[in-house]
Amino acid sequence: MTLALYAIADEYRASLYDIQNTLEDIEIEDEEKQSMIVDSLSSIKDGFEVKALNVAGFIANLKLESIAVKTAEQRMTQRRRSLERQTEWLTDYLFCQLQKMDLKKLSNEQLQLTIKNNPAKVIVSNEDEIPKQFKETVTTTKVLKANIASAIKSGESIKGVYLEGSQRLDIR
Repeated sequence: MTLALYAIADEYRASLYDIQNTLEDIEIEDEEKQSMIVDSLSSIKDGFEVKALNVAGFIANLKLESIAVKTAEQRMTQRRRSLERQTEWLTDYLFCQLQKMDLKKLSNEQLQLTIKNNPAKVIVSNEDEIPKQFKETVTTTKVLKANIASAIKSGESIKGVYLEGSQRLDIR
């Protein structure tokens, strides 16, 4: 029967306690008592030590596996970032080349490329000139770009801002 490490430790303590109680009643020299205690507990201690070393070995393996997983995570993160950068670069490259060729749409059975206009975004050129109705004071002043965009689209002229349109490549 294999005992768990904690069970061996409990057995060791219980045996030590029992031996000490038994030897209290016997009148022998302390050296003999110590020798009897050591002999009695030797097999339990040996089992405990083997088990403890096995658990320590398992812990060491877990630590090494953890390090390996962490290293793999770092490599995967680097790989993901590299793929993201490559995707962004290639998308920009393809977008530019399609614009040079004046192609707004291109497709086959698997892909459809479309150059679409992005929604116009508010560019703040001078925050001080923006009317208060388009500002919200928090801890810092926040320009309400969505409100500004709506106002400009409805024909209102607002100092300090203008709408800037852009395009993006949509790949499906």
